Amino acid sequence: MPRLVLCLLPVLLTTGLVGCDTTAPTPETQVVVEAYLQGGAAMDSIRLTRSAATDAVYRPNDAAVRNATVEVRELTTDGTTAKTIPFDEVRPGVYAPTPLPRPRVKPRATYELSVTTPDGTDLSATTTVPDTISIVDATNTTAVHGDTTRQPSFTITPPESDREQQAVLVITATSLADFGRPESQLRQGLTPFYADIYDADEDSIGTYRTTSSGVRNEANFTRDANGRITTDLPWISVAFYGPNEIGVHVIDDNLFNLIRSQQAQSPGGGGGGLGPGEIPNVIEDVEGGTGIFASYVKATREVLIQCPPSLAPDECPAFAAFP
Repeated sequence: MPRLVLCLLPVLLTTGLVGCDTTAPTPETQVVVEAYLQGGAAMDSIRLTRSAATDAVYRPNDAAVRNATVEVRELTTDGTTAKTIPFDEVRPGVYAPTPLPRPRVKPRATYELSVTTPDGTDLSATTTVPDTISIVDATNTTAVHGDTTRQPSFTITPPESDREQQAVLVITATSLADFGRPESQLRQGLTPFYADIYDADEDSIGTYRTTSSGVRNEANFTRDANGRITTDLPWISVAFYGPNEIGVHVIDDNLFNLIRSQQAQSPGGGGGGLGPGEIPNVIEDVEGGTGIFASYVKATREVLIQCPPSLAPDECPAFAAFP
């Protein structure tokens, strides 16, 4: 049975337990789209591949869909095209917007992807970019890892939306350590959960540089009278002691549907029990093919994560190792 091989913003999908090989069975080979628009940022490239058999070795260049016609259209409120952005193939299966400089993605705008492959396959998908956000307050930006009484907390401006669905957040933590250091030094800076699951023979330490909370909905954060959202930093999001950049993301419906369908099929709903090739029935948004065309916005703030006092100094070398 064929499989889809996607690198679906893995840091937004789970707590880093499922990597770039997020997969789903499909009855026949299909064109796979991987595209993400970040509101306020330059439009990113789009990857097109073909699904591979579960028993086949996946090689991106071999799976690449070459010489496709790729466009992204900015739509008006009535669904007509306001602007067409052409994409050119810059390396096998990877298409970038032209001409330079790359256009910026507009928050709250709707974009439509259009792909035609050389064999005549047509694919399309749409996404409405969430409203831009900013962090208006951050507390406990220096905190002891695991202390539930003084977790870092972030308040963001209320994202405006025309949809009825509640806001959905994803919190990420990116270590600001120098990853040019020896792996042995970096490994000593891992927080307990990630230190337990890290396997030097199978894992790259860089895989854990950015880790995630998974999706957080209204049950996981509060709103004040002005609609501002306040959320704590879940400790499961943090893989390394020391300075971290915390990202608060608001995601679109397409990415939310993908994440929740992936998490719902994992033991305990956390995404950690399934490996590559074992995630069926993913909710997708691409017509004529499969994959993801999604959007999000984010705001960031730096925090310092300290070791718990129960650890001896030689068990917590983060402050010495990480500037």
